[in-house]
Amino acid sequence: MEKRIGDRTMKKAFIFAIALLVTAWGVSAQEVPPQAPAPQNPQDAQDAKYTNETIGRLSFVEGKAFVQRASDLGFEEGALNMPITEGDRIATSEGRAEVHFGRGNYLRLDADTKLDVLNLPKKEDDIARVRVWSGNVYLVVGTLHKEKQIELHTADASFYVLERGVFRINVRENSDTEIQVYQGLIEAAGEQGSTLLKGSQRLEITEGRFASKPSTFIAVADDSFDRFNESRTSITGREFAQSRLPEELSDYEGELDEYGEWTYLAPYGNVWIPYDVDDDWRPYYNGRWTWLPLSGWTWWPYEPWGWATFHYGRWHWGMDLGWYWIPMNIWGPAWVNWWWNDYYFGWAPLSYWGYPGVYMGGMYYGHYYGQYYPFASRALTVVRRENLKDPHIAANALRGDSLKSLNRITMTNSTLDVRPAGTRISVQPLDGSRVLLRNDGATRLERGVRATDRAAGGGPGGARVARRPDGQAGAQGASSGTAAKPRTVRSPDRGAKSAGKAKTSSSSGRNIRKKDGEPATSAMSAGYRSDPNIAGTTARVGQTARTVYG
Repeated sequence: MEKRIGDRTMKKAFIFAIALLVTAWGVSAQEVPPQAPAPQNPQDAQDAKYTNETIGRLSFVEGKAFVQRASDLGFEEGALNMPITEGDRIATSEGRAEVHFGRGNYLRLDADTKLDVLNLPKKEDDIARVRVWSGNVYLVVGTLHKEKQIELHTADASFYVLERGVFRINVRENSDTEIQVYQGLIEAAGEQGSTLLKGSQRLEITEGRFASKPSTFIAVADDSFDRFNESRTSITGREFAQSRLPEELSDYEGELDEYGEWTYLAPYGNVWIPYDVDDDWRPYYNGRWTWLPLSGWTWWPYEPWGWATFHYGRWHWGMDLGWYWIPMNIWGPAWVNWWWNDYYFGWAPLSYWGYPGVYMGGMYYGHYYGQYYPFASRALTVVRRENLKDPHIAANALRGDSLKSLNRITMTNSTLDVRPAGTRISVQPLDGSRVLLRNDGATRLERGVRATDRAAGGGPGGARVARRPDGQAGAQGASSGTAAKPRTVRSPDRGAKSAGKAKTSSSSGRNIRKKDGEPATSAMSAGYRSDPNIAGTTARVGQTARTVYG
């Protein structure tokens, strides 16, 4: 009898111990939040020179657009979500493009337009400066932290934004410059001094001299570029009754609403779930890496909804949700942990808690801190070293037995400290400002162009499905010959949403060339200086160098 009682007691103790283990496993699987997320390498955060506004993106491309990096002799075909940084030259031929700098600030290029992005805000310098060589641009300023924070320069004049607004600048190469102010207040500076222009005023400048006083014009859509700007503004300027994003990310409400759905998930709050991604898909998979001087290795996503979701916030996986995105308001080149050796590079998306996320066996682990990262994790992407800059990451990623052969993977929270060959960049001080020099040896736009097969439009009003690189079949992330099973989260039926594309003006047939006499560096000279006495709300009437007319 005593033996039976003892056996029962031992059985109960065993069952109780098993229950404790199961409970502990369940608690771990449910991600009970710790007191605070584990930080990334604090030295990396301290050394970072970029802010949320340091890197822009091509948010719309229609027709042909080209980008030349500061240290690159050739042009690369521009495509959706291509990162734009200071030192970049952007040109269009038979097409139009839009650069998004965040917080409601957009720069739109007409056909046959060429400009240089000379400076973008950084921790030590918050000025945005653009040099327009030729063509027509629209500048839409939704956020202005201080007067004269945004500058546009041409061969004839310099412009300093004093209030939020909408401005059009037309530059006829080797001829003159015209500015039209639709909304806001801007200072125009030339050889004769400077003057202020407000809404519905225009001004022409030739060789640094004002052709006349500012005159009034009727602010209506007068040509196809005006209509293009109105069409894009109707999309990018939409307001939503319910915002699920931090204020810094409000510009992305539209494209996220178009390509996914929201749900509330504690403890993170509102999370976003993309439509129609495959079982094989994972974050930082359908895109490419590009190296930028200020941010290092920066992810260029091919998904039309990818800019916000891969540069802000974190990705998790859930049993009933699949992959979902947790919004945060700090920009980063890519929120991943890295691993590399002599032969391979690998990365995995960071969890909300700052650890490399692990997804395997139908479970997600956001607090994984084992010595070795499991090669069977479906959050892991590994490529050979020579494929890191390849435009087809998903097609080149290792799979199956190739991953097993890696043996041990040790993730690091440090940034990838490997610089591609040939990325030397010269910096030349010009009148107190630091401007990246251009190594522009090309004399024709068509020369040295590298084709990039990407979505031309994307986002709200663009193509619903991004074009994939050659060799990628099926939906996003699929790379094998057999079609991957689609996820259960599907896009609801909805009518086709048109971008209202405006017809581009016919090409003049000219090539975009360096200006005659333009130095090897395409950095501008000092330009025409702003009058330091001009204030955005008070004009000192009577001093011809700084007068508001009308």
